[in-house]
Amino acid sequence: MPFELGRPLGVPNDAEFQKRVLRAAFALLDAERGPLLIDYAEDVPQSSSPESDAEAMNGMVCAVDFPALPDATAPTSEIGIALMKEIAALAPWYAVAVADRGRTTVGPSGLPVIEAGKYLAAFLENQSAPCPRDDMPAASVLKLAYEDLKAYYTEAITMQPGFATSKRVEDWLFRESVLGTALWRLRAICRANEDQPYGYLGRNSVVPDRQINPAN
Repeated sequence: MPFELGRPLGVPNDAEFQKRVLRAAFALLDAERGPLLIDYAEDVPQSSSPESDAEAMNGMVCAVDFPALPDATAPTSEIGIALMKEIAALAPWYAVAVADRGRTTVGPSGLPVIEAGKYLAAFLENQSAPCPRDDMPAASVLKLAYEDLKAYYTEAITMQPGFATSKRVEDWLFRESVLGTALWRLRAICRANEDQPYGYLGRNSVVPDRQINPAN
């Protein structure tokens, strides 16, 4: 019986067999020359618990759950962390939307969506945060970044039941999502900024008028 993919030492919990495999592997270090490709002499024994074994190895998949590598550029603020989780949660719906429509309006910023989210989160914490692009003004990159995020969220959520109208989608975006909370904060920051490009964004671009004055 061959060693299955993801089981280089045999079945789980068979310590004695696993030790013999490791000893045989280390013994190859004594060879005078290489490379070596040598079959192991023993067959892999059957699992003592086939049912639990099948659950642990469903098909050709490694049963080991490797932790995600740390992201040194990930946001550390509460809203930044929540935004990253929300973007990731919407990814499957966005993929369905793109497959269904054959197109997307996400992309003018030239940033991956996750990077656009990182920049927005960084700007909320520090308006002097480094801009991810150096070929255009930071205010322009910021606008394109949050517009890409709006498009990503809108396209993703419209694939879920109950979001048939643009007003329902917009209300969810600005009143129920983490991104909406971030955009309201961004609006306040930009409106208080004396730099004209940011002030303009805060007054005219970040949040639509019908969200600011819903009765009108």
